[in-house]
Amino acid sequence: MGRRAVAASVACLLAAGAAWAVGQSKPPPMMDVPKDMRQYYVAFLVAGPKFVGGDTLEHAALLPKHLAFIRKMISEKKMRLAGPFADEGKYFGIAVLAASSAEEARAWMEKDPAVQAGFFGHEIHPAMLPSLDSLHVRY
Repeated sequence: MGRRAVAASVACLLAAGAAWAVGQSKPPPMMDVPKDMRQYYVAFLVAGPKFVGGDTLEHAALLPKHLAFIRKMISEKKMRLAGPFADEGKYFGIAVLAASSAEEARAWMEKDPAVQAGFFGHEIHPAMLPSLDSLHVRY
């Protein structure tokens, strides 16, 4: 067989292999992923423009209002869970929101009295999590 014939045969095999690979590009099903995944929005509480570290009178006055907001949002099933971080890092707390969009999640978080006062700010991130519909948070 001549060099041209070998080259043509190799080219045909490569083309056939590439066509087959394109047809196989669909990823395999993920067997170990929970079946009831859904989208939530995770809010991280960060220092706002008026944040002052340590215990202040303003912080003491805002805390009951902030906690009442969280209880209300959880009772309405808008917020599925929330809580503070236990370290001294950049993030002060976390909340998982069952909002239909990032804009709705932001709007909900803007109603937090601690955010309105500028004590906290927030970052919103979409996340795929197992359904939290059966989660029951008690106060």
